[in-house]
Amino acid sequence: MKIDYQLTGTGWAECVFVLNDKKYTFWPGYLTDALGEILEALLNINPIYTEECYLEDGASARWDAEPQETEWKFKYLGKNQMEIELYHYEDERSNPEIDIKFQYSYDEFLKAWVDISEQLLLEYGIVGYKEMWVQYEFPLSNFLKLKYYLEHHTEFPVDTKTIDEITMKKSKIEMELAYIKGI
Repeated sequence: MKIDYQLTGTGWAECVFVLNDKKYTFWPGYLTDALGEILEALLNINPIYTEECYLEDGASARWDAEPQETEWKFKYLGKNQMEIELYHYEDERSNPEIDIKFQYSYDEFLKAWVDISEQLLLEYGIVGYKEMWVQYEFPLSNFLKLKYYLEHHTEFPVDTKTIDEITMKKSKIEMELAYIKGI
């Protein structure tokens, strides 16, 4: 499996997905947070970060491309394996043109998307990415959590304090900036 994802202009991207020597190309647009939704879904099925319901039900990401639509469905199966379903609709949400279902290593699939995210961050920067994707920010928090998970297989360090029955969570900006700088 191989994934290539690049911004092709303001509010448009191209995703080339290769599976078993078959190549599929998708063009997500600015109407959806394409990269953000993929990272959010992968975080939602992560065995360390997620709640039990997401492990059972899975998570999904939807890319709108006027009028095309691509839908990714993910389910964590345990032992670093995930199930991926991919549907692509040309015009209506019935009878998908592409209908793929397969199992893959969670860490390897996640690494592909973390690497893509890192390349986009390096190429465009945080502000530049927002300028290119128009309605959505670079998914920095989820990117940092998932990158940290891949490197350490633990949660990103966050301090938790309870004051007067109110739980406060804080991360250290110095660590976050150093982590970004290390890219």
